[in-house]
Amino acid sequence: MRIHRFYIENIEINSENIVVTHETDLIHQLKNVFRYKVGHIIHFFNEKIGEIEVEILEIGKKDMSFKYIRHIRDATDNKTQKRQISLYMSIIKNSNFEFIVEKAVELGIYQIIPVTTERTIKNNLNYVRLNKIVKEATEQSGRAGLMKIGETVDLSNALKKSKETSDKIYFGSVDQNDNREQDKTYCLAKIALFIGPEGGYSNDEVVLFIDNKVSTLRLGDNILRAETAAIVACGLLSLQ
Repeated sequence: MRIHRFYIENIEINSENIVVTHETDLIHQLKNVFRYKVGHIIHFFNEKIGEIEVEILEIGKKDMSFKYIRHIRDATDNKTQKRQISLYMSIIKNSNFEFIVEKAVELGIYQIIPVTTERTIKNNLNYVRLNKIVKEATEQSGRAGLMKIGETVDLSNALKKSKETSDKIYFGSVDQNDNREQDKTYCLAKIALFIGPEGGYSNDEVVLFIDNKVSTLRLGDNILRAETAAIVACGLLSLQ
């Protein structure tokens, strides 16, 4: 039987191996959504402690207590730490951007930085909803830590930031050249990946990438929707 995983920001285990949580949203989820009873086994995890297995001991109106059973994995056992991919994603339609966030979590992307470009139509993102999607996708996918969502920046500042924090920078393209073949070390690096909006990058923006010596990441012969391009590119870099 599948054991469900739940992210808790703070996990404390006392001297009697008891875990207590007062997080009302989690308590509601366990009691009323999953309808767990005393004796059920679940997993808790976060970036500090890793993942642990617990048994439900008591269910109250405002708190729940659990018996610590065993450590599943340490916080350092995180595959996303071996290759940090930062997706600089041009802001697109809300539902499509949310879809990208969910799939980026599943593919082990380290962080998403929303980017405004010349062809950005709207730039208002619901960060509360996006972070909820990150949390739920993390619980489902089995990864150890939450993907970060950065503040929105324009393309020029995004490029500047990526050059300061990344070992290699790519932008998605239908160009015939794929610079991955010339750089066999990318799989161990901190990678920045730029994906354009609906309609693609403008000519001036492509020139900006070229002037900054950003490598192309070939995404095939066909023109892809922005959300498709993001998922394909993340998959190419993260699954190698």
